[in-house]
Amino acid sequence: MKLSNCNNISDLRKMAKRNLPSPVFNYMDGGADDELTLARNTDAFNDYELLPTQLSDISNIELGTTVLGQKIDWPVIIAPTGASRLFHHEAERAVVQAARNFGTIYSLSTLGTATIEDVAAMTDGPKMYQVYMFKDRGLTEDFVKRCKEQKFNALCLTVDTPIAGNRERDLVTGFGMPPKLKFRSMLSYAWHFPWTIRAILKPGFDMVNVTSSPSAASEISKGVMEYINSQFDRSINWKDVEWLASLWDGPLVIKGIQTVGDARKAVDSGATAVMLSNHGGRQLETAPAPVDCIAPIADALRD
Repeated sequence: MKLSNCNNISDLRKMAKRNLPSPVFNYMDGGADDELTLARNTDAFNDYELLPTQLSDISNIELGTTVLGQKIDWPVIIAPTGASRLFHHEAERAVVQAARNFGTIYSLSTLGTATIEDVAAMTDGPKMYQVYMFKDRGLTEDFVKRCKEQKFNALCLTVDTPIAGNRERDLVTGFGMPPKLKFRSMLSYAWHFPWTIRAILKPGFDMVNVTSSPSAASEISKGVMEYINSQFDRSINWKDVEWLASLWDGPLVIKGIQTVGDARKAVDSGATAVMLSNHGGRQLETAPAPVDCIAPIADALRD
């Protein structure tokens, strides 16, 4: 299947499934536990109806809006995605270009495969950096400093990952860094040899924003993923959000909000905006779909 033959998201998913080794595809495609939350995300959107207003002048449609102080051409922004080079060798470069072409905000993940400096050199369009509150606050502080230097427009703090979700597909396929090579997975890597050869010759899967940080230099020798996993802070609280807001002194988004109470606390702690998210159904099973959270949270924040 070629990209030119893809007419919708379902076609893109089929193309990815055909081109990627099974462990890699299922890591991208899967969710936590029984994947009820993952399914709920789509089902909730399907439950909404569009009620057309007929005989209205639609000869001049304007989709542009302003988000986080940035004018964008349509009301969709690109969410941060970690380990992008696993899925396509162009990775962040291709997505940055797409964001620029469509006039919207690009979001770089802390666990992405391009550095803050790389992305700044790729585009002069609006960009946001997604950050975690690591145990080593010096690492988080370094990210903020680099984002300021490279003129990123906003910062996004992810708060729904105190621990990793239980992703059963990964247990079945042996996906991990490094991977646990089960027989069927080995066959899939062999069958998808273009991906495998490229991964061997040009791996580039390092979490380069972490590995390029001076704060991590002395600890990274024990392994990048081991170091990163050891840095996720289960004690993070709203005081940490206040600290980050004062450090950044710019538009701050809190990603992972799902309740009215947390939305209010986010704003009270210095957030400019909240991003309603259950991490794509990859963290907490049976969490609500973000689209169902919009109305109550929007009403509460308007008050």
